[in-house]
Amino acid sequence: MLNMPKVAGVKAGLLITCEKLLVGISVLLGVQLRLTEPSQGGKMNKSNLDALDASLAKLENNRRGKTSSRQPSPKKNITAEIPQAEAVQHDNSLQQQQLSYSDQIFTDLDFSHSPLEEKVWVNCEFHQCDFSFASLAFLQANNCKFYDCNFKQSNLKESLFSQCSFYDRDRQLGCNFYAANLTNAKFSKADISLCVFERSSMFGVEVVDCQAQGSSFKMADFSRLIRRNKPFYSAFLNNSNFRYADFSGCQLVKCDLAGSTFTSANFLDADLQDCTLCAADLSAIQFDTLSLAGADLRNAQVTDLDIRKVDLQGAKINDWQQPILLAAIGVVVFPD
Repeated sequence: MLNMPKVAGVKAGLLITCEKLLVGISVLLGVQLRLTEPSQGGKMNKSNLDALDASLAKLENNRRGKTSSRQPSPKKNITAEIPQAEAVQHDNSLQQQQLSYSDQIFTDLDFSHSPLEEKVWVNCEFHQCDFSFASLAFLQANNCKFYDCNFKQSNLKESLFSQCSFYDRDRQLGCNFYAANLTNAKFSKADISLCVFERSSMFGVEVVDCQAQGSSFKMADFSRLIRRNKPFYSAFLNNSNFRYADFSGCQLVKCDLAGSTFTSANFLDADLQDCTLCAADLSAIQFDTLSLAGADLRNAQVTDLDIRKVDLQGAKINDWQQPILLAAIGVVVFPD
């Protein structure tokens, strides 16, 4: 037979354990419960059971609320963010436009290594400004003046300078374009006197109706490789004044130099094969080792051109030019 006192003790222990569990749940939920003493016979009072049921129900609701909070949040409506993005883009465009100037004067500014592509400058003056290593591709400058500015190794690809001056008459100084990229650049009615273009990349460059007296193009590159070891040359130096300019070491094969003045210019070791020199002035040029083979010299001024030192094989001339060329070697030509 079961020991009745022992069974009664076990029931009482279970009741006490349940009451402790109920108290712990109430602490977690922040609810104060008032439990009555267990009744005789080891049974919980009805009030205790009701309190336990309420606590368990609240605990279950709390658990469900936490589970639902872990559900993925709905996607954001990005439509509301579009105006903000457009505003940022607009601000960036304003910053890009800050370097497009009109009727401004700048002195001692450092633009070196700056990205200045596709800018438009009108009626501006730049005094001792540094544009070295700057990217000025597709720049359009109209009626601007540059005084003693440095364009060393800058990128001026396909830039346009119309009615601009790069020559300081008061100080007798030009601008520095040493080793600059002037591929397909154009100077129209500009003054580039005493400017330095030495070792610049000048394929496809256009210098039209310009003043370029005393400018140095020494070892400038007017070529582009179209195939391995097959260069193609292009330059248009038309109707411009290149008096005393230095073209020593330049390869101007098949380039267009028609209508320009090259009086006293330096063409030592230059190659002008198949060049168009119609109506050009080649008076008193320095021509040692100059090649004019196949060049078109019709209506060109060729005074003092020594045919003994110049390769004129295949060159094209007019009848009236023959006596001038022969006179340089002491031959006197009489009319028929």
